[in-house]
Amino acid sequence: MSATHAPQVLPDTEPKDSGSRRWTPTWNGTSSVIAITVALFGFSWLIAPGSVSGSAIDSLLPFAGILAIAAIGQTIVVMLKGIDLSLPGMMTMAALVSSQYAQDHGSILTALLVVAAIAVVVGLVNGIVVSAFSVTPLVATLAVNAVLMGAALAYSGGTPTRAPQSVSDFALEKTLGVSNTVWLAVALMIVTVFATGRTAWGRRVIAVGSNERTAHAAGVRTARIKISGYVAAALCYSGAGVLLAGYVSTPNTNAGTSYLLPAIAAVVVGGTALTGGRGNIIGTAVGALFLSQLTQLVLSLGAPSSTQFLVQAVVIAVAVGAQQLDLRHILHRLIPGKDPS
Repeated sequence: MSATHAPQVLPDTEPKDSGSRRWTPTWNGTSSVIAITVALFGFSWLIAPGSVSGSAIDSLLPFAGILAIAAIGQTIVVMLKGIDLSLPGMMTMAALVSSQYAQDHGSILTALLVVAAIAVVVGLVNGIVVSAFSVTPLVATLAVNAVLMGAALAYSGGTPTRAPQSVSDFALEKTLGVSNTVWLAVALMIVTVFATGRTAWGRRVIAVGSNERTAHAAGVRTARIKISGYVAAALCYSGAGVLLAGYVSTPNTNAGTSYLLPAIAAVVVGGTALTGGRGNIIGTAVGALFLSQLTQLVLSLGAPSSTQFLVQAVVIAVAVGAQQLDLRHILHRLIPGKDPS
């Protein structure tokens, strides 16, 4: 059983059928998203070789790593059958506060701790409002995002501050020829795969996302699990925001805005169903690379930057539609006598 495809089970039970169609449709395995990503790079090489040149890949990977970190946080929330629209505000707040606070107080470590504390508070607010007050995640997180964007603007005074030099150096440098942001994304992916697939907390996340009432009846503290999921997500967004500030050197007052739609697209393309209960963390990370290259290809073909949002919307629509397909049933209809089981 793959750690990236945790089954929908209650906290203390083990999966009995790792091939269940309920949580592993054949189209959305990790191999599928890897295959379409490889195909995209091959297609890019054919029609726009410049989009896969060495320099293009070097500029692509850091942003793909940042997107993957944000998308992994979004995946955790989606596994809980929610969605987090506070991602742009949290990323922007993290980027601006880490830069401004470090400049004002001369301590990078303290600035990072302040950003982490803000993320924990934001995650707590999101989780409490959604779980304790039964507010729809869409509404709750959208409101929190508006507060964060306003607070970030007020804190910065509308004037961006240059990120700390050490943060910029880390974000821009490479280790073993690969951007440090990519290594961080890979490390977070590994930790999250283990946490969601091999720990009691992960089994409870899956149980709550699959059927909250059943999980509650089985003794799972559903509110606590939801809150922890939103906190984990906010920490991911804050980390992505700090790295983004370091990479662009001077983050603007809407630094995280352009990451919301790609993050959701990466989650869906990676094979995580918006209906909750299961997640594909590795698929999300590969999906982030897919979306980053797709955007680079669109721009390299001379299309306006606004086109990338249309492309991302189409990708989400296609991916969500594909998740609804029962491929075995279709095969059975196309080939009479074929056993769909």
